[in-house]
Amino acid sequence: MSKKWYYVLAILLAACSWIGNVWYYEANQLGRTVFLEHHVETREGGGRVFDLYYVEDKQADKRLSSIRIEGYPGQIVTPYPRYAEYQRQYLGKMMVNLNAPEKKGTGEKLEEPILIREVTALYSDGSSEQVNVGEIYVWPGVYHQEDQDPISWTSGGSSSDHSGYDSAVVKRPVQLTAFSSKLLDIALEGHLRIYADISSQIPGTSYRSQPSEAHIELRGELIDEIQLPLNIHKGDSIRISHQFDMPSLEKSMQVYQLLLKTTFMEESGRQWHGESVIPYHPRPTDQELSEFVRDSRRTP
Repeated sequence: MSKKWYYVLAILLAACSWIGNVWYYEANQLGRTVFLEHHVETREGGGRVFDLYYVEDKQADKRLSSIRIEGYPGQIVTPYPRYAEYQRQYLGKMMVNLNAPEKKGTGEKLEEPILIREVTALYSDGSSEQVNVGEIYVWPGVYHQEDQDPISWTSGGSSSDHSGYDSAVVKRPVQLTAFSSKLLDIALEGHLRIYADISSQIPGTSYRSQPSEAHIELRGELIDEIQLPLNIHKGDSIRISHQFDMPSLEKSMQVYQLLLKTTFMEESGRQWHGESVIPYHPRPTDQELSEFVRDSRRTP
């Protein structure tokens, strides 16, 4: 074979390699901003925040600048566009504090949350669009004096394995009457375990908060197996612990934030509510994010 054909063959191989690289690069690009699927409970005001996660290409022509949720003129949105960096994409998030909603209607206080499915995405080129982010339940604000509450929440912690806990001490005798959340279906599906442990205080000792742990110990009973109402005495401690188990990529790339409401009743009949925030935020590997990108390209 003459040198000429060697040169032609080398050029063809280089061209094929270049075309292959371009194809592989394009196959691993989103081409747009993609929000993860969210299942979130939050409250108006009180400093309560939640995060909206999204994925963007590193070489994107336009980027997400902010988001807006209608009906909350005082909302505060803090962007973290490079919350986590991957080989070809960034995992970003918008931290949202809704504050108080605009006043309208009769002014009657709502007992049920407002459901939000879409937000307005604002981009760096000045464009905007309505995007579906899943489900965000916004509960009305709660205003009461914590020093009157019979339950004092004292400590909490979480771990990188998607476990966590909240602890409280009982200041006055109460009955535990209910656990509730709009998002408890995930527990029924077996992807979230929530335990409650009620412990009597040992005479002569004081209540001590739990130290932080690399893995959160799950103890007590599953909340759906506890016989309610349950009498709790002054000086007892309450520990709510949880563990997420996401078996598939589709599930592990979703975002959860439950507000687990614990309802207590005093002998006088007065009800009190405590809340435990139970969050799940995805932490994909490079391989998992690449698979998420390919799946997202197939779903417009």
